[in-house]
Amino acid sequence: MDFVTQLTLGAAVGQATMNRDLGNKAVLWGMLAGALPDLDVLANPLFDPVTQLTWHRGISHSILLTVILAPILGLIIARVHGRQITFEKATIFAFLALGTHVLIDLCTTYGTQLFAPFSNSLATFNTLFIIDPLYTLPLLIFLLLSLLPGETRAKLFRNAIGLTLSTAYIVVALLFKFSTLAAFEREIAAQKIPVQRVMTAPTPFNTILWRCVAETSDGYFIGYRSLFDTHHEVRFWFVPRNEQLLTPLEDQRAVTTLKWFSDGWYAVQADDQGLHFHDLRFGEFDTVDPDRNFGLQDPLNLEYVFSFRLFESGVKSGPDQITIEQADLRLTGMGDILDVLWKRMMGVGRRMPETPL
Repeated sequence: MDFVTQLTLGAAVGQATMNRDLGNKAVLWGMLAGALPDLDVLANPLFDPVTQLTWHRGISHSILLTVILAPILGLIIARVHGRQITFEKATIFAFLALGTHVLIDLCTTYGTQLFAPFSNSLATFNTLFIIDPLYTLPLLIFLLLSLLPGETRAKLFRNAIGLTLSTAYIVVALLFKFSTLAAFEREIAAQKIPVQRVMTAPTPFNTILWRCVAETSDGYFIGYRSLFDTHHEVRFWFVPRNEQLLTPLEDQRAVTTLKWFSDGWYAVQADDQGLHFHDLRFGEFDTVDPDRNFGLQDPLNLEYVFSFRLFESGVKSGPDQITIEQADLRLTGMGDILDVLWKRMMGVGRRMPETPL
């Protein structure tokens, strides 16, 4: 999740576990613990662009490091505050704060190396967008209310309300995911699309409108569905994988890393600037007409949220002859896009609008 959410969640956990001992200082420790795993990005300048993809949400977000760091952070807290809090209680807080950071990241699409360094497999539940105000705001509001003067019991109760609402929101998002997944699968079967696997994820800032990527042998069918849609039809459009464009580069570390990072959900394009690797998990935007976004009409020209350009590194031989740079998302009319997102969230009628010829 975004940094603000992680700070807020850590602070709420600190308030819940250590307020009786440390008062509102527990919130500061919670913010530190909530931010700690994401500080791995500070090491990015030490790595090349390919290694950076494997570093973030790697060992720093693993079960192993959570278990190792919890008693260390617990010892620091106990030493700083003397007899105000025991080492055992501070360690429990640290484990919960670090653990909830990892758990909420698992809800997003990016992927987390939960079992690093023993496995580099990426775990994800695809239930929340990386920024979701409906998750963060209740947590933040009731955390702030818990900082107001008053009895400890009242403070803890206010904070508990925020934690309960945010947790309930995740459960509801999971139910929404199952509901839309079933609807997508019915439409895939009805349209006789020969899929190999299906991925669904929420669109920006909400859990109402969901995006589906259905993989076939040579590409992907992409479609959207809102919980408020009153029709069954899903408009899918096809994106070719173009995997053959990568064949000459199969031995390159950049290519194998990109395939791993995208969990195989990728498409390749070639133009006068070279090869472009698009990670399809994070969505796309039409750069020509905002009204064609989010499945309302077939897109004319797509920009992908995560896209990488492959180019020669200057190394003459070996697996590092190719390197990458992440492409900037060139969007115009963001306000129009958000308007379209809202309209699509609210659902469409009995039939999807026809695409003009």
